[in-house]
Amino acid sequence: MAKNQCSRRLIGLKVLVTGATSGLGFSVSIALAKEGADVIAVGRNKSHLENLSDAIEKTNGEITLVCIDLAKRGTIEELSQKIAEKFGQLNVIIHCAMSSLQMMPINQVSLKEFETNLLSPITVCFRLISCFHPILSRNPKGLFVYISDFRTIKFNGLYNSAKKACDQILLAYKQENERLGVNVLIQYPEPMATKLRKKVLPGEHNIDPDTTNREAKKIISQIVTIYQT
Repeated sequence: MAKNQCSRRLIGLKVLVTGATSGLGFSVSIALAKEGADVIAVGRNKSHLENLSDAIEKTNGEITLVCIDLAKRGTIEELSQKIAEKFGQLNVIIHCAMSSLQMMPINQVSLKEFETNLLSPITVCFRLISCFHPILSRNPKGLFVYISDFRTIKFNGLYNSAKKACDQILLAYKQENERLGVNVLIQYPEPMATKLRKKVLPGEHNIDPDTTNREAKKIISQIVTIYQT
């Protein structure tokens, strides 16, 4: 066995990653592949997905690319059906995808921006839970990981509100599944040098660029703990 295969602790796991084209989603997808997981990478940018595929090929990992907009009606519903039909199982969802406006006062936000950056992220979170619960719950160690943010940032009212609302949805889901259902983890990563954070906090320059990789490793560690116990 090759040296880089000896420590693969997640061989055979099917893991769906949203927001996989950049930031933490990109990093965690590569980290999963290095551990032997089969990655189902979801994003809206085809060329960025192909870049991810190239990076994962170097790890000898497995990846399935899914270029869709989760916010569009029917996309999540169709994806859950196709995964069930093709793979028969899904072990983990890591929900990294998120949208945000540039910093602005709440009174200047348009109705369309309100719907896109507050209502849509909440709806996507709900649809992921409702559509994938049947296949996740087939596995007693099925896991839903949500990437949140405990910080509330001035002039980012919709981003703050969307994160808090999704937190509450996932907390309810966690409580309802504590004994026999899906495992739920809500992750609060340290500030990362991602496109999203640059949009939410422009002008911030003091973030360690390796933080994203460290946060990805934290998620991997928790998945390994669940699946090796």
